[in-house]
This record gives sequence, structure tokens and C-alpha cells, in this order.
Amino acid sequence: MSSPENPVETLQRSLRDLMRQNARAGRVVVAVDGRDGERARAFADGFAAVLAEDGTLVERASVDDAALDVREGIVAPFRAGEGDAVLVVDGRFLHTTERRGLWNFSVWLESNPPIGAPRPALPDAEKRYLATARPKATASVIVENSDPAHPVQVFGDFC
Repeated sequence: MSSPENPVETLQRSLRDLMRQNARAGRVVVAVDGRDGERARAFADGFAAVLAEDGTLVERASVDDAALDVREGIVAPFRAGEGDAVLVVDGRFLHTTERRGLWNFSVWLESNPPIGAPRPALPDAEKRYLATARPKATASVIVENSDPAHPVQVFGDFC
């Protein structure tokens, strides 16, 4: 008996297939970024589990410090390893100009308040990040994740 469709896993499998179109082998690094760190971590955990379904070796890392040297502290040691594997990194501020070149594939989690609800004020650092790094424009994919049980890939190409 098959289990009912899980919208989160269905989307994550679709993203896995999209990622593998350009990164079939080697040491692949994936970023999951968003304004809500807990949601990014949960999405990254699920994505890592989906990647591992076919036996792919998957490693996980979380970046809680915007000042951390991610290249030297996380990515370089992973890339120095042997064999095919995927590293899934979650955190905030992962699409800065200094970091965006580290990722073979990246996800921006967009989260909006319910219709009619006021938007919360953003801290100045967050405003600067969104304006300068433009994560929605630089991410490989955008996922609307306001309802984490029903994420949806959205397209920001304005066609």
C-alpha cells in the first residue's frame, strides 16, 4: 500500500532532480537560505533526507554566524573529501556576494504573512542584505514557504 503524497517531499524531489541536471557527480554544495532560520533548517534537513533516498552520501551544516568564513570553515574541508557527496548548508545571509559562488545550487525560502496581516519590520541588516545580495534574483530556485507543509516553487523571471 502506497503512502499519500507529501507536498514537501514532492517539491524536494523535484528540486533534487533539477539540481542533478547540472550537478550529477562530484562534491556538490547546496545552500538553503531564508529570513526564517528555523524554517531554512527544517527545509534543509528534509532536502538532505530526499537526496539520501538513492544512497547519495549527504552531509549537513548550519551557519548561525553571519561573520563565519564559510569557505574555509565548511566548504573547503568538504570539497577536499573523496568520492561523490552532497553538502547541504542552511542559514541566513548565504547569498552575499562573498558566499554565492560557493554553491552549486541554492534555494531561497520566501515567507510572507497571511493576506491582510501587517508585514513585520525588518532589522537594518536584513534590509541591507535583501537590497544588496538580492537572494531572490541570485538563488537557483525560489520556494514560497509561508506554509511549510505546502511549499511551492515560484519563478522570479518576470516573463
